[in-house]
Amino acid sequence: MVLKTYQDWWAAQVKAYAGGDPQGAQVRVYSADVALANVLMSLRSLQGAKMVMTGQPVLDPVVKSLDLSGTSQTAVISDCVDASGWHQADATTGSLKDAPQRLTRYPATAVLRSSGAFWKVFEFNRETGRTC
Repeated sequence: MVLKTYQDWWAAQVKAYAGGDPQGAQVRVYSADVALANVLMSLRSLQGAKMVMTGQPVLDPVVKSLDLSGTSQTAVISDCVDASGWHQADATTGSLKDAPQRLTRYPATAVLRSSGAFWKVFEFNRETGRTC
């Protein structure tokens, strides 16, 4: 269930950034707190620049820890995100507009929490100084 939530969160981001969910409604289903705020901020920034994302990242998530004790359960997922096939593009023309120094492959850590039957991504941290 934890990995599925994480993968669904990424799928919701891909859809939102591609222009298919401009308000990030699906992202809100799978995330909260800092993770949600960061995605919505990036989405607004992308829309303000009249850009979309094309393609999609390749993920390799692994559950690193799982704490099911207490009322607030937590999970930590480690991932190697390969964004080399996920590109910024002009929303009108479709021409690629990737930044010259963009991250294409990086390790990341996600923290998910559950209070009941649903897991949500609360934190997502990219390790920008490393590759995987």
